[in-house]
Amino acid sequence: MNAHPPGLRLGVDENGLGPRLGPMIVTGALIAVSSDWERFVSAARSVGIGDSKGLCAHGAMREVEATVLAVLDVHLGLRPSTFAELFEALNLDGDAFLRALCPDGEAPRMCFDADVALPAFGGAPDDRHRDGARALRDAGGLVRSVRFTSVCNRRLNVERAHGRSRFDVDLSRMLDLVRALRVDAGGSVTAVCGKVGGRKRYGDALAALSPLVAVEEEIASRSAYRVPGVGSVTFLQDADESDPVVGLASLVGKYVRELSMLRIHLDLRAHVPELGAASGYHDPVTTRYIAATALVRRERRIPDDCFER
Repeated sequence: MNAHPPGLRLGVDENGLGPRLGPMIVTGALIAVSSDWERFVSAARSVGIGDSKGLCAHGAMREVEATVLAVLDVHLGLRPSTFAELFEALNLDGDAFLRALCPDGEAPRMCFDADVALPAFGGAPDDRHRDGARALRDAGGLVRSVRFTSVCNRRLNVERAHGRSRFDVDLSRMLDLVRALRVDAGGSVTAVCGKVGGRKRYGDALAALSPLVAVEEEIASRSAYRVPGVGSVTFLQDADESDPVVGLASLVGKYVRELSMLRIHLDLRAHVPELGAASGYHDPVTTRYIAATALVRRERRIPDDCFER
């Protein structure tokens, strides 16, 4: 029996679970795989789809940007010229939801207003990138849909105050994407999600999708379920490395998170011209960045819980 039969495959992963600054991005990709799985995997690797942590880093996004933009163009006909256009095309949530917790003051301007032209990191796709995207399609992998959700720091902080960890929010948003992409698919899917922390059991959470979840396996590296009305749902350790559908979702998510950080940085740099960029993670540069923007954030009435987790 083929462990990876042709069909609709859905991959979901998060980016930005642990930083101090910037949103958590959870992304899903839906791909119709019509060929031999190994052929598709080989084509995806040749295009550069894989573990986003290994393929891209803050300040080194050029190749990933070109790859993502080429795939969106060739497979979905999307050619966004700005981050705002990309955000509107792919974001799962409406503007009202994204701004629901925004305070008075200039925090919404920091998060939404700076205009970011694409490509933002020098990654204009050329013939090589588009040929790679076509090769993925020719190998039997047609991208049908890509969606993401952006969870701001204020929302994460509010959820934590109500007893829900960032891992809980991550899992909840993963399931929202599974639900939405299952609708886009119009039929049962084979869904693979990155594992959430060290969690082994997901059956109770999956009950939000169906009350009759069947457990197939629950071990440290893999937790697998049958979910009526959805299909199979597996949570896999290091899924972005082994499953190219998850890998594509992870690449898009990393790109969107870096664009989100850039938009925040451009807004702050307009008030602190000498401000250098920071990754937002737990490092000395980010610590200095937080200190360097403290005064202007206070003057602009940007609460700490909007800026930092």
